[in-house]
Amino acid sequence: MTGIGRPVEPYHPDEADGPHQDTPTDLLWSKTPPATTRWAALPRSRRRLLQALIVAAAATGAFFALRPTPVTQATPNPYPWPAGVTTLHYKGRGPTPATFRFEIDVARGSPVTVHQVGAGLPELGATTTPGLPLTVRAGSPRTITVHISVYKCAALPPALVLPHLDVLLSNSTAQQQQSFLFGGAYPRDLRTDLRAVCFPNTASPAPTSLDREAWRTLTRR
Repeated sequence: MTGIGRPVEPYHPDEADGPHQDTPTDLLWSKTPPATTRWAALPRSRRRLLQALIVAAAATGAFFALRPTPVTQATPNPYPWPAGVTTLHYKGRGPTPATFRFEIDVARGSPVTVHQVGAGLPELGATTTPGLPLTVRAGSPRTITVHISVYKCAALPPALVLPHLDVLLSNSTAQQQQSFLFGGAYPRDLRTDLRAVCFPNTASPAPTSLDREAWRTLTRR
């Protein structure tokens, strides 16, 4: 067999007419014109149209390749837990002895309901005005007044360190018990008022060095 076309018939010397050549030679080879030849054969208007399409496709590809990828910003969780979005701010003494005002603020999310407020020590009790439960909406802080009562003065520790309120909170996501610690004015006001109730004729003992170190350790967290 040859490298192109169809098989050549075998030659037999005893045949007078020699090898068969019944296949037209113009079918044994074909050649496609080169791209440049085909391009030159196109009408001028067709070449201009194709050139415009090629330029437009290149420009579109470059635009998408160079366009900066938008940065997806993390969105806040639309269903936060109540303790993560609720804060208590001490606003000063209330109108009567051993009463203290606090502002409850909800940063975002669904409304938070305050179910219980505890004084943080088994020797102390707490009641609130207005009464509980109290619902606070995001962006609309509410103020409550907490009255601290003493069950037994002799059972109080010699120094009130790390005073806090234990608050039961809930929203549409969960219910949580959260302890809110206060420094600064609230511990001083609480000690002064409890001293006036339990030890009216004695000075309040100063916090020990161990108590002060515990306070510094906790506030550094």
